[in-house]
Amino acid sequence: MPRPVQLKGVKELKAKLARLEKQAARKAVRAGARAGTKVLLDALRPHVPVDKGILRREQTSKVMGKGLDVGGIVGADQTKLDNTEGRPSNIDWLVEYGHVTPDGIFVPPSGYVRRTAASAMPAAEKAATARMKEEIEKAL
Repeated sequence: MPRPVQLKGVKELKAKLARLEKQAARKAVRAGARAGTKVLLDALRPHVPVDKGILRREQTSKVMGKGLDVGGIVGADQTKLDNTEGRPSNIDWLVEYGHVTPDGIFVPPSGYVRRTAASAMPAAEKAATARMKEEIEKAL
């Protein structure tokens, strides 16, 4: 399970966010989350194991939450995978953690999400912090 993003300099950012209007603060936090998830998504795509490219194509990122409590998700879009030529919609999980095919063949786990998250997380944290600072400075 990848660890959550830990932003450096949060105390200073929180102090500046407190001086902003609510809408401007929310915008800054969402922009930071969007920047961090984009870095993770860009790092993830090249490492997706590909057979026909369906899993790689459906990788996406999404920012969720309300107010200042915002988070991002990076991974395969399940709704698009549901409609893909008879494959299970949780194919990203099956590829990540391994599975046994209906024929009884064991497919070993690839671990591509966990490896990529571990290596790209520092860059994502840096991008999120930088984007938040940029938005805060713009709003002040």
